[in-house]
Amino acid sequence: MFSRPLISGITTAAGHSAAVLFLASMSPALHGQDAENTEMRPPFGLAWGESAELLETAIAQAGGKISQRRKAGADSEVWEVKGLEQRALQTANFSLTAGKLREVELQYWKEDWSAQTYDEFMQRARKFLEDKYGPGRLLARRQDKEGKGLMKTLVGYRWEKETAAIELYYFSAQDPKNLFRSLSLHYKSPTGPGRP
Repeated sequence: MFSRPLISGITTAAGHSAAVLFLASMSPALHGQDAENTEMRPPFGLAWGESAELLETAIAQAGGKISQRRKAGADSEVWEVKGLEQRALQTANFSLTAGKLREVELQYWKEDWSAQTYDEFMQRARKFLEDKYGPGRLLARRQDKEGKGLMKTLVGYRWEKETAAIELYYFSAQDPKNLFRSLSLHYKSPTGPGRP
């Protein structure tokens, strides 16, 4: 049920291998389609409203393991999935309401990635989404300094249609001794969290 991996390797100008978002599973044939008519679908060839049973089977077939199931409301839950084979994909969170798929969050990071690698990943992902869905809306671009030298950076964009929304975020937190960076993609169904 899962389609080809969404991450492929490229070589940067400096000759370093970098992970690049390759969102081909969102639609099999995008070339020649205009952004207005391209449907927003969840990743991995899934469909909005996919049943919990089918989703669990698809995750297992793709080599993933549900490491945690947590309640997110009266009839909602989130499955944290590890082990899906994509470069730098650390966690995939699948949100279900009444046993149906409503949102997918993909979290990417690698300790050995440089700031340039994250920037390239973000820019290529953004370009891919803009080519497919048109210009995204800037949600956030800020840096906040907190006590003891902690600097937080957040950049986020959103692409939205009647059928769904996709959000792309870069986050970093750095203090004098520690550094954490991540990129995340959030696929939201018309009735999923964060939708009107």
